[in-house]
Amino acid sequence: MKKKENSFIASTQNVEQFTRNIPQRVVDVKTNTIIALGVFLVTFIVYLLTGAKTMSFWDSGEYATCIRILGVPHPPGNPFYIILGRFMSTIFGVASSQARIASMFSGLFSALAVMFTYLFSVKFISMFDKDKLHNILGGVLAALYTAFSFTFWMNSIEAEVYAGLAFFINIIVWLTLIWIERSKDYDNQNIILLIIYMFFLGFCIHQTSLQIAPAVLLMCVYKDIRNNIKSSRFWTIAGISTAVILLGYYIFNGVGQQVQIPDLGKYVFFILFTAALYLSLYKKFDWRFVALTIGLILIALTPHIYIMVRAGERPFINEGYPHNLELFTNYVLRRQYGNTSFMVRRASFLYQLTHHFTRYFGWQFFNAETLSSWTRIPANLINAFFNVFVVFGLAVYGMYDQFKKNKHSFINYFMLFFMSSVAMVFIMNLSDAEVRDRDYFFVTAYNFWTFWMAWGSVALIANYAKNRIVKAILIAVVIALPILNMASQYKIHDRSKEFVALDYGQNFLNSLEENAIIFTNGDNDTFPLWYAQAVEEPYAKEFMRPMTMVKPDKATWDAINKARAYKEEHCFGIRKDVTVANLSLLNTPWYIRQLRDKEGVHFNIPDEKLDRLYPMRLDKDAYVSINGPSPEFSFEIKIPKEKGGLQIKDLAVLQIVKDNFGKRPIYFAVTCSDASGFENNLVNVGMVDRVVPTQGKDRIDLDTIVENVDKVYSYRSIFDDSVYKDANATRLINNYGAAFMRISQYYHNRNQADKAIHYLEKAMDFISEKDQFNMSLAQMYADANMLQKSVNYVEKELKLRPRDVDTYQNAAIIFMNSGQPEIGQRYVLSMMKMIQPNDAMAKFIFNLTRQNGYFDEGEALLNALKAEAPSVNINPFLLQLAKDRQQLEDYKADLE
Repeated sequence: MKKKENSFIASTQNVEQFTRNIPQRVVDVKTNTIIALGVFLVTFIVYLLTGAKTMSFWDSGEYATCIRILGVPHPPGNPFYIILGRFMSTIFGVASSQARIASMFSGLFSALAVMFTYLFSVKFISMFDKDKLHNILGGVLAALYTAFSFTFWMNSIEAEVYAGLAFFINIIVWLTLIWIERSKDYDNQNIILLIIYMFFLGFCIHQTSLQIAPAVLLMCVYKDIRNNIKSSRFWTIAGISTAVILLGYYIFNGVGQQVQIPDLGKYVFFILFTAALYLSLYKKFDWRFVALTIGLILIALTPHIYIMVRAGERPFINEGYPHNLELFTNYVLRRQYGNTSFMVRRASFLYQLTHHFTRYFGWQFFNAETLSSWTRIPANLINAFFNVFVVFGLAVYGMYDQFKKNKHSFINYFMLFFMSSVAMVFIMNLSDAEVRDRDYFFVTAYNFWTFWMAWGSVALIANYAKNRIVKAILIAVVIALPILNMASQYKIHDRSKEFVALDYGQNFLNSLEENAIIFTNGDNDTFPLWYAQAVEEPYAKEFMRPMTMVKPDKATWDAINKARAYKEEHCFGIRKDVTVANLSLLNTPWYIRQLRDKEGVHFNIPDEKLDRLYPMRLDKDAYVSINGPSPEFSFEIKIPKEKGGLQIKDLAVLQIVKDNFGKRPIYFAVTCSDASGFENNLVNVGMVDRVVPTQGKDRIDLDTIVENVDKVYSYRSIFDDSVYKDANATRLINNYGAAFMRISQYYHNRNQADKAIHYLEKAMDFISEKDQFNMSLAQMYADANMLQKSVNYVEKELKLRPRDVDTYQNAAIIFMNSGQPEIGQRYVLSMMKMIQPNDAMAKFIFNLTRQNGYFDEGEALLNALKAEAPSVNINPFLLQLAKDRQQLEDYKADLE
């Protein structure tokens, strides 16, 4: 009898232990569904309210364009995102602009991802807490923190693939918990098949959907690991398998470099990992499961067929031209960006972890600048408080409480976070010279982190709220926190009135003459132009200027007309006559062919030689002759050997200019830091510089640039303080200010002070760091005899640099040269009080007063300096001033 009782007790304990390690149905299905849908609706409505009406900077313009024209975006392509986006565009195409539809599409995906954050959070909490309120509250808090975190929200209001990525990752986590809840011994395999299908369908939106695959695998097999963890055989097999997989990757990665298969190591890694997985689990799954798995993976990957098929049709955006197997493989494996290996770190791992991952982490919650403007508390104190006590403190407490109550749940969740954070940092291998912030790569980790923030909040209530009043207060506080986070971030995510990116693109296009070729530098001066050309944007405006200083021949007109016919078929926006040539893409043969075949650009290098273009080293100065259609279009440029060499894109630019100059207008965007040797042959007309045959520095076409900045360009949203401009937008807006500055300088050099001041003041409206122009403004106002304004800017500068001798000296020079010696004297005397007088200061006073003929003022200032610093010898200067005065008086006497 005793034996039977012991057996029953042991059996009961096993059942209890099992149920503690699987999700429980603490919240009834109906309630859970209603709350989940409520979370979805609230977040989706906010995303709709803050979504962009038109395109944004970076990749969103390209994605919105590709959705409209069924284009092929940059590698690796995101085909399922483009197909789904096109479906949404077909349904809602009449209702709004293309970019608005795309942002709504992202908002829908993100809101669904937030809903599944709630659902999987409830599942995890149910593994260690059986209180219905705690489950619901924890799920809602996690969902709200995720929905309105910085990067997640940003991805939800523009055409961006990371919203779709978040949806697939979160639904996969939820499905995995469903399977763990229902499975006894690897049954319910249909759910596993669905999870595998979702992984690879998500791969067609973004390849990092596989980032949590190892964690999901661990969640599925954790029970077996736990049962075998004390077995030496288990650890032996696990150690040997890991060593073989890593060694295989290391060896074949090196072999791949030798045999021109750079990704061989990755292939071997996948094969060895799959083999180890099969050998470990083949007894649990029969051949039919394996066959279905392979079939579902292939079906899930079928959207990639779109890439090859559509590339063959040569759409307007066709990056990589992956129309055959070789180019398609290069495209999907992102070889355009170079081959990387985990073994070759692009920066130290510590740098990658701190500068990229944790720095971006600090942006995610409770915008300190906004809260500071509300409370007048310094932003750094607010940032420190919320990051330390709320973001970090609550999460750490949540981790601790979860670990204490259910290690099984904690280990599973920790692996999800680890794979999306530390492992992701290792895999992405970001460099120390990224062209932009890459916070979106880690948005999954920030999403997972919110669970611990939420549970830390609930755990405080569960563990310390012993009476109803305290509990009510704590609940109110923890609910108020994510609401405060949302409120603090609302303005910086509100794109509903933002037109900066669209105007930026259309202003580039509208600067150009008809049929122009423009060389652009990066994403932000290329994608907005593509979008404006390809998409029928209701907010876009067109301005066309006829061609001048060109003589197109018949071949050129034929090429232009052929390109126009192609554009009319594939593009639906403004300025379809313009050819946009991106400098980065000019390093690739397929892009040169695209410009030649579809954009009407002459490029007289045979096809067989295009694939053999290589960078060229310069051992001496190079001279390149540009022989236009007639002598007035011919000139020569010098490329100094100090440049070091010519990249493929430089050779392509040289060839395009050689073959097209004098036949079509050719321009460089002002954002191009390197004009491939044509720097001295440029004339500025605003946002672009035109290539001309004559040479000179800092030249402008006054009539054209004035017409552009005053009449042609759109500046919507720039002067609307309710529209938030991030650092990137602010930096690009400065380019408008630079155009006004060029006009101002032109008039200043011609002593037209009123016009110089007018355009300088306009420039200040666009320039973010205005203080760097304080002294320029002071000079111009002094020249215009507007003395008080001049003094105001000098004083502003001196507040910034109260002990800077150059500032005092420049102020003195401005007023002495402008015929205001008393003001100039004042600044020299102020300089003596702030900075110890010395011989150099005496020499400065002597030269300044002597050249302006202010002998009395010079003597007075030198004597004042002597009083402050007796060791300074001022006698030679006084003697020379006396001689100069006498000579001047003698000269006047002779005239009389």
